[in-house]
Amino acid sequence: MRRFNLFTILFILALSVYVSGCSSQEPAGAVNETIIGFLNAVNAGTCDDAFNMYEGKDFLAPASIELSFKNKGFSKGSLKDVVIISEEHTELIAIATAQCTVAKLDGDGNEIEQKNLPIYFKLQNSELGWIITRVSFNAPLELSEDDMVAIEVQGTPVDPITKNSVPITIFAVLLFGSGIYLNRKEKQNKKKNSKTVDITNATPMAKESLAQFIKIVPSKQVVVGGKATVDVWVKNFSQQPYEHFAVKAKFPNTVDIKDLSLFFDTIAPGQAAKQSWTFVAKAPGWLGIEEPIIVFEYLGTKYAGTMDTVWIPVQ
Repeated sequence: MRRFNLFTILFILALSVYVSGCSSQEPAGAVNETIIGFLNAVNAGTCDDAFNMYEGKDFLAPASIELSFKNKGFSKGSLKDVVIISEEHTELIAIATAQCTVAKLDGDGNEIEQKNLPIYFKLQNSELGWIITRVSFNAPLELSEDDMVAIEVQGTPVDPITKNSVPITIFAVLLFGSGIYLNRKEKQNKKKNSKTVDITNATPMAKESLAQFIKIVPSKQVVVGGKATVDVWVKNFSQQPYEHFAVKAKFPNTVDIKDLSLFFDTIAPGQAAKQSWTFVAKAPGWLGIEEPIIVFEYLGTKYAGTMDTVWIPVQ
């Protein structure tokens, strides 16, 4: 189902970044997107991805997720609709009920009938956002902190979820000093001019999904006539590589820039990578980096989407 997205794990409305590296999100939207992303991964048959969104005792391995949902009538491609009919949350935990429309399919994949199945979720807030900790097919779960789980999070330069460029930049600089992130700015530099960003036959991807693992970070201070950069960070949270990863954007004629496209090529599972646009501003005011287009391949499928315009003040 194309309107569900494999990567829709969190819907982010970033408010601030704590000094410790934690982020503050709008809970209701993030909780709903986490649940939908989990169900979409189950529906696509990629239970490894669903398991990455989960931390608890209901499922001990990806196969247990597949078996549990199969016993409730789920099969690959059978999930037709999801509606979050209730949601409650505190700062640390959330509970929600997802009303799922599930189709019964014959051996050829044709729909025989549909049924509605409520699934009850409990989630816990972490440094990476909301993580599912309980899944029940039988009864609603309680909004209680008694059974909270320990969630280990490995620090990376793109863990803070925010749209505020200043704290992201500060965080990135600190991590550069500690050597945590991977800088691929110079990788295959000689081949860049011969490459193009092609979105033909790509599956559309929502900007909210892209924002979970891609951050565009401009220089702190941009002055007329001075060289400036805009860093594009990508973190692969999945267990499979991103292939042929590329980014392209529109720059105004008030800047001098050589390459409009950035090519990351392959980003291995768990890795963070960075490429940068380098430019010189020719006039003061607001500079807009418009329509940043992201395109990459994951598990043999090409995905593409456009992120929000990035505005940079030029002095």
